[in-house]
Amino acid sequence: MRTQRSLSWSVPVARFLRARGVLEGGADDLEERQREVETALMVGFRDTGRVDLFEALYGSAQPVVLGWVCGMRRGSARTLDPDDITQEVFLSVYRYASSFRERSGGFRAWCMTIARNQVCKQARAQNRRLMMPLVEGLDPADQGVGPREATEVHEEALELRRAWGTYLLAYAAAYAELRDRDREALRLVEIEGLRYAEAALRLGVGLSNMKMILLRARRRIWKRLGAGRADEGPVRAAG
Repeated sequence: MRTQRSLSWSVPVARFLRARGVLEGGADDLEERQREVETALMVGFRDTGRVDLFEALYGSAQPVVLGWVCGMRRGSARTLDPDDITQEVFLSVYRYASSFRERSGGFRAWCMTIARNQVCKQARAQNRRLMMPLVEGLDPADQGVGPREATEVHEEALELRRAWGTYLLAYAAAYAELRDRDREALRLVEIEGLRYAEAALRLGVGLSNMKMILLRARRRIWKRLGAGRADEGPVRAAG
């Protein structure tokens, strides 16, 4: 298990933590100290939007969250990718930082709830995908569609195709604005289908750094597509 002592902070992050007194004291309970550090980093990120605080929080808590996710996958959820779920957990932490309340058990309690919800959400989505062919097979579609219904279906299909084309153009423009390394990271994972560890080797970076690159690249695209709200402080700090 990683402890607070095994982590190295940048000078600004260490200065931030010292100012809040979480790096002071003995080493009697390093696990408890680690929890205090992560909560302080989360509060700082929530209040200031500083990306370096979020990156420090990610480096500290990611192994713990990954362990939770691995333990939460039961039954059909065992086939879910724990790395993907962990990535989504931290994306939620980033996106909804303003909802964090440190008095409700600290960062880990809040983050564990997010992780549990994310596992349940992905498990339900997977089960729906598995059940869909069965459900469709039990109730064959009515082939006797009249001219009016056929026209409406055709028009809806054209509208969907136009909307999808617009989305792809917007995504391509957002993708083109990313740095070369960010584009390559997304290409390796989302186009070639490599796992994070494999993509990290191809890109020549560490696994944790690879996950952070993907997190920030996806976040920039999400913001560029207009999914973010102007009143979200951390979103403004994501650049």
